Amino acid sequence: MNYKKLNNITGWVVFAIATFVYLSTMEQTTSLWDCGEYITTANKLEVGHPPGAPFFMMLGRLFSAFASPENAAMMVNSMSALSSSFSILFLFWSITMLGRKMAKKNGEIDKSASIAILGAGLVGALSYTFTDSFWFSAVEGEVYAMSSFFTAIVFWAILKWDVEDDQYSALEDKTSATHPNRWILFICYMIGLSIGVHLLNLLAIPAIVFVIYFKKYDFSWKSFFIAGIASLVVLGTIQSIIIPTTVSLADWVERLFIDSFGLPFNSGAFFFLGALTLLIVIGLKWSSNNGKALLNTGILSLALVLMGYSSFVMILVRSNANPPLDENNPETLSQLHSYLKREQYGTWPILSGRFWNSPAYSDCSEDHLGPDKSSFMKVYTLTTLGSAQEVSTSDTTVIKELIKPLNLHVRFFKGKSNKKYRYSLIEKELSFVNEWDLNEFRNQCDTINKEFVSLQLPNILSFESTIKKGYIDNLKGKRGDKLFLPEYTTLFPRMYRQGEGDKYKVWCGYEGNTNKPLPALGQINKMLQQNYTDRFQQYQALMTYANNASAPDNQRQYLRGIATDLSKDGLFLPSFSENIQFLFQYQLNWMYLRYFLWNFSGRQNDVQGYGLTGGSSKILEGNWLSGIDFIDNQRLGPQETISDDIKLNKGYNRYFMLPLILGLIGFFFHLIKHPKGWFVVFLLFLLTGIAIVIYLNQKPAEPRERDYAYAASFYAFSFWIGIGVWALFDFARNINFNHLKKIATYTIGGSGLILLAQYISGNGMTLGLSLSYMTVVSLLVFGLMFFLGKKYPSHLMIAIVPIGLGLFVPSILAFENWDDHNRSNRSTARDFAANYLNSCDYNAILFTNGDNDTFPLWYIQEVEGVRTDVRVANMSLLSTDWHINQMKKRAYESDPLPINMRESVYRSGSRDYVLITPNDNTKYKSNSQRLKIQKTLDNLQALLGKSGLDQNSLNSLLTQVFWIQDIADSLKKDDQDYKSKSISDGTLELIKKGYDLTEYKNKAKNFIALAGVNNMGGQISQVLTNASKIISKWPERWYSAQQAIDFISDDRNKKFQSFSCNNESYLNFNNIYLEVNQENAIKNGIIDSADLKNPNYRPVLKWALKGSMLYKADLAVLSLLANYQWERPIYFASIMGMQANRYLQKHMYCEGLTYKLSPVEYGGNGGTNINKMVQLFKGEYALEKRNNQKDSIEFLWGNMKEKGVLVDYYTMRMVQNIRLQMMKLSDQLIAENRYDEAVDILNLCFREMPVENEQVPADDICYYLCSNYFEAGDTIKGNEIGKKLAELQLQRLNHFASMDKEHLSYVWSELGKALFNVEMLREASLVDIDRNKMFEPDNNNMSGSVSFAYKGVLANTDYDNICAKIKDVFVDNYREKSAFFSNQQKFPVYYTQLWGGSMK
Repeated sequence: MNYKKLNNITGWVVFAIATFVYLSTMEQTTSLWDCGEYITTANKLEVGHPPGAPFFMMLGRLFSAFASPENAAMMVNSMSALSSSFSILFLFWSITMLGRKMAKKNGEIDKSASIAILGAGLVGALSYTFTDSFWFSAVEGEVYAMSSFFTAIVFWAILKWDVEDDQYSALEDKTSATHPNRWILFICYMIGLSIGVHLLNLLAIPAIVFVIYFKKYDFSWKSFFIAGIASLVVLGTIQSIIIPTTVSLADWVERLFIDSFGLPFNSGAFFFLGALTLLIVIGLKWSSNNGKALLNTGILSLALVLMGYSSFVMILVRSNANPPLDENNPETLSQLHSYLKREQYGTWPILSGRFWNSPAYSDCSEDHLGPDKSSFMKVYTLTTLGSAQEVSTSDTTVIKELIKPLNLHVRFFKGKSNKKYRYSLIEKELSFVNEWDLNEFRNQCDTINKEFVSLQLPNILSFESTIKKGYIDNLKGKRGDKLFLPEYTTLFPRMYRQGEGDKYKVWCGYEGNTNKPLPALGQINKMLQQNYTDRFQQYQALMTYANNASAPDNQRQYLRGIATDLSKDGLFLPSFSENIQFLFQYQLNWMYLRYFLWNFSGRQNDVQGYGLTGGSSKILEGNWLSGIDFIDNQRLGPQETISDDIKLNKGYNRYFMLPLILGLIGFFFHLIKHPKGWFVVFLLFLLTGIAIVIYLNQKPAEPRERDYAYAASFYAFSFWIGIGVWALFDFARNINFNHLKKIATYTIGGSGLILLAQYISGNGMTLGLSLSYMTVVSLLVFGLMFFLGKKYPSHLMIAIVPIGLGLFVPSILAFENWDDHNRSNRSTARDFAANYLNSCDYNAILFTNGDNDTFPLWYIQEVEGVRTDVRVANMSLLSTDWHINQMKKRAYESDPLPINMRESVYRSGSRDYVLITPNDNTKYKSNSQRLKIQKTLDNLQALLGKSGLDQNSLNSLLTQVFWIQDIADSLKKDDQDYKSKSISDGTLELIKKGYDLTEYKNKAKNFIALAGVNNMGGQISQVLTNASKIISKWPERWYSAQQAIDFISDDRNKKFQSFSCNNESYLNFNNIYLEVNQENAIKNGIIDSADLKNPNYRPVLKWALKGSMLYKADLAVLSLLANYQWERPIYFASIMGMQANRYLQKHMYCEGLTYKLSPVEYGGNGGTNINKMVQLFKGEYALEKRNNQKDSIEFLWGNMKEKGVLVDYYTMRMVQNIRLQMMKLSDQLIAENRYDEAVDILNLCFREMPVENEQVPADDICYYLCSNYFEAGDTIKGNEIGKKLAELQLQRLNHFASMDKEHLSYVWSELGKALFNVEMLREASLVDIDRNKMFEPDNNNMSGSVSFAYKGVLANTDYDNICAKIKDVFVDNYREKSAFFSNQQKFPVYYTQLWGGSMK
């Protein structure tokens, strides 16, 4: 069998292996993060988040079109699996091509060499098959698997071109031969298509250019750099010109044709498309006719890129169809351009720019602002007509009320007739994004005009008959962002994100550039009445005042707080060295090298790691491993004593650095033997790894691990793993002993020097020990190959043994990674999405927050059709106009949300935020009277404090006190009237009459007569104090949600703000009320009639808006509440997601995984619907639908209890939520003496989410749940679960106790938490022991009083021994850590007392 056939067969065998692996381990339904969104948009051809993935969507639609709804996700996942399998196939063929190229340098390729080449491809491809990051993406419906496929195929294609070009050049007669440039054209088309999947593929372009360069040009440094620049130009042209500029140019032509020439919509776009096609055709013909082959290839390449890129037309088409999911609404070229540029994600500096604490200019001069903003959109515009008609004073109120639902505002001014007013709409032009909205508005106007006619009023809502059609700049008039002071910016900024200063400071070792103190803050100078020039001076002054022992404590504390806030972001600009330290410490080390080593060395666990900002979890979460204890001990503490939560974590993967070692052998061999080929692979490795790090400029504490973004870099390294096999073969065949000695000298000497340097510096020896270990392993392998080469120089064994050794790498990767990549039986994302929906009553509104409580819900509704009666609104996305627009439309069974704001009110660029600026006049009823009474009170208090008052003074004092008391009593009644904006006439009359009345004088006279002059001081003081308390709670003004929306939507309510240099909307009050429609609330099951008798029932809900700013999502919620008639229930997935309406949480109560809005006030943290939650968890809940239909509802558990089902870190976030709800439920059941039901809930929790063997890892909530067993009376089950949980924490404590001081310093809070959990179980299990006896020391212990005598669930465990070890830690560290050991929030202080410490 010839080599070509063997190469093809072996490649397809590798493909089959990869396909089996991925199809057998892929998730059968949706996964977390973006998968739910991608599967939905693919299956239904809807529009996902920018910049879109239309080609992925079209292929996903093809895969899932003929599948049943419940299998659609599986089909899209299988598309990712097959894309990954093909990536492996092309990786195999790419490695064999590179291997064959190297082999030919040594002469003819014999049988052994052919086997070694195939073995190299086999090992390299299979190794990448089982790598952590690539496998993760291969088994879910995300774009990264297909993006990897495009990277693999274009790299394979350029290597194919390289091979065919050699063959083509060797031909004497080329007339009938196929030109190798067909592969260049193929690559261009693939690149065009890949844009419709993900842009990562573009990073392969420089490597492709250098393959062409090395083939066609002789090397010189000049030509080398020219090729490099050319490659970046090609990359930049596609990224920054072809992708965005093609669309922006088409958009410009479109707007020109419509706005200037008055042609129909889309005419300019079609003209541009025709002109572009014509230019390409003309260019191809001219270049062909004139023998310009290179130009012809270039134009054809451009045409093919554009053909592939044209998949984005589908985004336009589908967006114009207005599907239920239409993110960013890119239905015009202008909006598509914004969509492609990902404008919603903002920008970040790369080559120059700000630090996180760089100050901006304080003024609004034009030269201190960035360019003005613009954003064009297609609109249909109505122009209002003026009127000379007049209306009466009473009519003005009627007119205002009738036009309120339209968010229109009318201005009245005096007419010619007496007591008559003319009018005009403030909104002179009204624009609409589509004709449907326009017609809907006109219908509403016609209805209102009919009401005007019926009231004998003129048609207020009159418009010109001509509708203007065109494009408007909806950011017109918006000034650019403030520029940063140039002296406080830097080149190559790495630490730029405002609000993240505390995290940046940790990673960069911040001390600041003392030559660059930040400029002083004006408000602090004003407060200090000084003119300091910088913040360091201000900080010193504040701390001087705060440390002044003679000053009042409250003042000192206040100033210390200001000083702390001032220094939070640093008093100095970071230095450039700190900037670079952040690059190396965080971006390159933590966010790239760590991921690289996850794939080729080993991984500690699947918990997201935050590194230096992870606090006590730094050495416990998300680190890389070598698997060699003496190496890992250096960074992570003693690995011999690690606890089961690490050891049994499915992400605990140890490869013993074998993939890394083989890859490094291949790396250096490739560099020495074939530097040009090495550089091409290295360029791919560099640009898809470190270049991405530089470009993304990642901030600290990302919401998830980002290793998937660097999969192509790990793909490149897999080439060297394969080439490492060829290197061992070549070594055995060609090496001599002197070469082996040289290798040994360099490797042993180099690793030894590094190890010695690290030992002397005392900064840890991880690198030196790692290199020493790798040196030993490498030399052993080279020694074996040297032996075989000498003994069997021509035997096939020297080809087979390297392959055999190499296969250890994919074998160990497969063995270690299988359990944490096998999602085949898992359905947690899908089931938890169903649980969120099933927690809601029929026809509910559910507000969600992030990706994982939104995208799976979209999937299960859109694709599987589950609970489509629930309308899911994402609070993050509600800050966009397009999501609000979607919520205003009906979708499936769900009615539109009653958001009645006109689209132009919340259009992008308009009211993106609204300032909340309440003042006393808008906060208090009749504020002038409040100030008057408060002044009187202050005077009375001062008068009361004086001694020796005469009779007349006492009489005057008492008359005023009795007057104030009457006012206070009247104010109590005024406080009940929430609609009135002033105090009642009765109260006003009391204030107006004053205290100089006979009734008050008589009261005073009688009071003195009864009490006596010498005994009445205390009584007067008490009366005055009571009255003062009421006066201090002066009745506040309350505003309906509709009044808030009316105020905000009025363009007159804007003020210039110097911080933005724009006119910004504001709201000058923050007290909101919502009336309860009792009849509807009962009718629709939101409450029942019994709730009306609840003393906490409120017919009116009152709350204050939280914070100083409303965002667009808050406006949407306010508008919804303004029109809310309690016809459908409102739920929030999280209390945190309520944002500005957070103080409504006292009216929220938990139902399953969601929180329901209720007229009952439950207190600060809300309440719990106990009966519904019990029924949901037990599967006994009957969902009441329309027409008295009922569905049986039960919670689903994602098959978590089955052995081997993967419950990873991100799933655990959801598990923690449901465990928390079950804990709260069991608490309340116990409080109501419903012990059996509490035990049932606890049993269900530990049955469906078992903690044994870390199947579903135990979190802190489990210890509270287990403690509830004892409270509920089931001590048997409590002891059974408790022993397992206690064992885990005792293991953790043993691990901490075995650490040295350096590693212990990272885990103090974890040590305290572990001992807290142990103590919680001990105390809970001592159900019949008096609490005082619980803490009697165990004097029978040989180590002294190290533990407590009553051990409860801890009996027959290692509790005593562990306590002895922790006591040793306590004794060794008490002096230094006394504050920790004495803080009952951080450490169980009973042990501090037991071990001889003092408790603060």
